[in-house]
Amino acid sequence: MKKLLYILTLFLILGCSKEEEVILEPVFEIALDGQSFDPYERYSVVTSYAGEKWVDNNLKKIFILYLQIDDGDPRLDRQHFALYCLDSDADDDGSLLDVGTYTWENPDNKYAGVEIPGDQEYIVWNEVIVSKVNTLIDLTAEGEFFNPFIQRTMTVSMKLENFPIGIDINSTPYGYLID
Repeated sequence: MKKLLYILTLFLILGCSKEEEVILEPVFEIALDGQSFDPYERYSVVTSYAGEKWVDNNLKKIFILYLQIDDGDPRLDRQHFALYCLDSDADDDGSLLDVGTYTWENPDNKYAGVEIPGDQEYIVWNEVIVSKVNTLIDLTAEGEFFNPFIQRTMTVSMKLENFPIGIDINSTPYGYLID
């Protein structure tokens, strides 16, 4: 009986002392004009980039989500959707992007863009709320922009949770925004 109690006690101690590894599943939800869809079915290229650079004693940080219709290298001259957050007075804290609210109005030096670029594109309004950043990012985005491919404004609603952040500047064609 003592042997059985010893084995049970040992099993409970060892079984309870191990921490279970939690695997965070990425969530990517997007809707254009109120119509939700799977971004991995609509877009051939789904990638992101975050980087930083010191400019005139201010740290600039950027995050870009890039979604390209056609397969191939990410390029500005291909039809794509982009979301970007640029902080031109960021905290020097080692994070890839500062938590906060980013908009087209640039409050607190936090600018955001949501767009399908082309001739005469423009942003009507947007708000991107970044709630968590490490090697993964959590954010929500709402906005309206002019889509030059269909010649009308569109709305966007997006949610990212545990979405991986790339650090290769060539993974999107928007690396020039940090320079």
